Amino acid sequence: MARTPNRKLVPRIAPTIQSLRSNLEDLLEGQIVPAPEYQARSHKIQEIVLNESRQMGTENFRATSATDLRRMAELYDTYFFDDSCLALAHHFGMTFRWSSRMTKAGGKTTRFSTRRRLFKPPETRYEITLSSSLIFQTFQKDDRQIRVCGCPCNNRLQAMQRIVEHELIHLGEMLAWSNSDCAAQQFQSIAYRFFGHTEHRHELVTQRERAAKLYSIKLGARVSFIHEGKRLTGVVNRITRRATVLVESPQGVKYNDGKCYQKFYIPLSNLKPA
Repeated sequence: MARTPNRKLVPRIAPTIQSLRSNLEDLLEGQIVPAPEYQARSHKIQEIVLNESRQMGTENFRATSATDLRRMAELYDTYFFDDSCLALAHHFGMTFRWSSRMTKAGGKTTRFSTRRRLFKPPETRYEITLSSSLIFQTFQKDDRQIRVCGCPCNNRLQAMQRIVEHELIHLGEMLAWSNSDCAAQQFQSIAYRFFGHTEHRHELVTQRERAAKLYSIKLGARVSFIHEGKRLTGVVNRITRRATVLVESPQGVKYNDGKCYQKFYIPLSNLKPA
């Protein structure tokens, strides 16, 4: 029987925070992903996310979860960031979630710092949040062409990918250089070199657009609604998940036009143009 040659076992050393940060900085500053390679990687991520998800099912999914969002981010970290972005973030703390309260921004990356003990450095964690409101009220029947970060999107999965790409750049910049600004040249250079993004905004259907399209309601419009059995008339002052309607009243708060108004939060479907 042939003898197995002696092999010296070398302990596997986990990468340090500094090595992960250095690798991430190098990638962000110098990496260029050619368009065909980006398309191939992006399509592969689509396939894996749909195959592994228990809820999504199709590209125009009607349900999803934080697990799907986290899995997509992990795949982008592997395919584009050499497994250095999320690995570094997890040293501090990293969470993912969907929010139904975000009605303007498609996504948000937040750094939280909490000082639990005096004379100790603050504890830091990061969170990436995507807007479920914007994603699910877009790509309805007869919707206009949708672009996210300057890229045409044909379904919710593609829009989700573009937003995740955008937010991961925010996360990468925060981890590497503390600050991140998507209007800055550095951010836009990274977004273009990695993902081909030409803009840093989305064109998802907002609550304002939905209100105008479905209910003919715009900011400043006079509307009426029923409150406690009485029909009231006021002016639309804000549109989010509901409309904020100001109704002139002596018991109200004085506004900068010199009049006093009471504030009501009314579902869009309960309003009628006055």
